[in-house]
Amino acid sequence: GEVRSPSIKFKYLHHLALPPGAIRKKLITLKMNTTYFLLSTVIICSNLSQGTDAFQSFKLPNLFQLNGPQQQNTAGGVSRPELEQRLLEAVSNTQNGKSATPSQQKQVLKLVSNIESIYPSPALSEVVESEIIDGTWFLQYTSPSELQDIKIEVGSVDDEEGEASTWKVENAEGNITTQKYNAKGSVSAGGISVDVSKQPPKQIFDLSKSTVFNEVQLDKGMVRVGGTFRVSDNKDNRAVVSFKECNINLNFGLKLDLGFLFMIRTAIMGTDENGWLETTYISDRMRIGRGNKGSMFVLTRDEKDVTP
Repeated sequence: GEVRSPSIKFKYLHHLALPPGAIRKKLITLKMNTTYFLLSTVIICSNLSQGTDAFQSFKLPNLFQLNGPQQQNTAGGVSRPELEQRLLEAVSNTQNGKSATPSQQKQVLKLVSNIESIYPSPALSEVVESEIIDGTWFLQYTSPSELQDIKIEVGSVDDEEGEASTWKVENAEGNITTQKYNAKGSVSAGGISVDVSKQPPKQIFDLSKSTVFNEVQLDKGMVRVGGTFRVSDNKDNRAVVSFKECNINLNFGLKLDLGFLFMIRTAIMGTDENGWLETTYISDRMRIGRGNKGSMFVLTRDEKDVTP
């Protein structure tokens, strides 16, 4: 009689002085070795076809993980949505940055720097053309772009993690003041500052009119500040804003129009352009911005993405 394996023919095994059970075990072992040899040969040939580097990094596959989950082809093994979620969790429970501790500020700036470097925003002209920025955004976190007067204990976990990369103003607008402003939990538009620690304000882009407005809901009413914007000639991700309107609507019906303050400034400065905002990251869910006063902003489409 004869017994066949996948690639080798054995004849007259009944003449061997081996019990039938031992013969079956040897055949099974031979089949496994032959299969593994063929699989290894295919993998080696595949790596050789990819060049020397692939061959040098060749490792035999772990057969016990062939059916395991596939890793995503992402930066550092972390997907873009995961990076966004980490940042949103980091800015939660900070009252729009007002109550953020030094360690929390540092962590947020590091996450922001990481996202900005991996997924930088395209030019603002492209952002506007795609209309991804159009509509309402909720300002969830504000802070200085640089950590000042913040002491991290030497040897602590935060100290070991390293520093967040520093953001610097590039190609500043000659007619707009660039200065550092401690914007923790507050916003400033054309010199008018408003606390936003209690409720995330709205930032509304209307591309059809080239306008941007900030709406802040306060205990006694609402403040609305805004104007027109244009794409900067000095930095392709920067919007130069001409603030022209400032309206305060109090709950008991009184309305105040403070737009004349911007008119006075225009007369003094010789231009109605009085601020700029860079979009350094944008997706359907989240936007990161930097302002001419050194502030950093995190905004989301969904107000509930962040716990105040």
